[in-house]
Amino acid sequence: MSHPITGSRRTVLIYSFVWLLISATQGVLYHFVLQFPVSVVIADAIISSFLFGFLGLLAWYPTRYIPFQRHSPFYSILAHVVAGALVLGVWVLLTVAILNASFSNQANYIEFLNGSLAWRAILGALVYLVLVLVYYLVTNNQKLQERAQQEERLRSLVREAELNMLKSQINPHFLFNSLNSIASLTMSNPDEARDMIIRLSDFLRYSLKHRENEFVSLKEELGHMRDYLAIEKVRFGEKLLYEFEIGEECENFPVPTMIFQPLFENAIRHSVYESVDPVTIRFACAPDREYMKTIISNDYDPQVPYMKGTGVGLQNVRQRIQLGYKEKATMHWTGEGGKFTVTILFPRIFT
Repeated sequence: MSHPITGSRRTVLIYSFVWLLISATQGVLYHFVLQFPVSVVIADAIISSFLFGFLGLLAWYPTRYIPFQRHSPFYSILAHVVAGALVLGVWVLLTVAILNASFSNQANYIEFLNGSLAWRAILGALVYLVLVLVYYLVTNNQKLQERAQQEERLRSLVREAELNMLKSQINPHFLFNSLNSIASLTMSNPDEARDMIIRLSDFLRYSLKHRENEFVSLKEELGHMRDYLAIEKVRFGEKLLYEFEIGEECENFPVPTMIFQPLFENAIRHSVYESVDPVTIRFACAPDREYMKTIISNDYDPQVPYMKGTGVGLQNVRQRIQLGYKEKATMHWTGEGGKFTVTILFPRIFT
């Protein structure tokens, strides 16, 4: 922690200006009230004020290294009393010695100077006390700022750890399903199995290339989601259809990587698996006031018994967008009338 005054040029100038005002005020009083010569007035004001100003900088160090203890303040108070006595003693002795040597021929002034030791010490003690209080305020403010920065760094680390955990729960689920499909295709249709392996390799390379909490453009993300759906289409053929409707304003909007894959996977698992008719998965994006609105919907047969899952996919996506957008994004889903819809509102400004 640097000295609050000498740490920057601005504070040095402010500190010097304050002592200049003090010395000017002292000089005016000495000249017009006590009728001392101008040379004596200027010398006394400059020497006493700027010497104390220099010694007052030293008050920072006991303040910095002897923090005030609320439960046992005796040690802190005693340390400041000793430090203050040393600063005041040096200041008074040096000031009086220099001025006595400089104006020994001014009898009236020397008499005044030697008789002013008590009130100089009292005023110096008050100034020293003010400096100590200012230093404590600055120290506490710096500690609060450092603590806030540390807490923010910890929150960022926790957020990143949570994102990593959530992402690690999603990827294996998709990978296992794809490998099972490839295994079944190797005997029945080797060419499609080979095509699926290539697509799967490209898709996994994308998911591993980026950090889990990295943002990419919606256009790039959906390009790889199309690869994902193409992988699944190898398995389901004409049973799986998909459509994308994306406004131009949406294409460059940043979204977390792999944020939509669990939603497409959920749609396939709960509709395509159980349906004998073709199922269309639709993705749409359009601006909506302060948000970018995305909708993923899919058809399902309400007469088919619902295959209950763990809900990990939907909950993980919700947690990821809350973490990634600092809880400014919202997500909700509905299932009625033979259509399941997931709506996500991404905030346009979230930093």
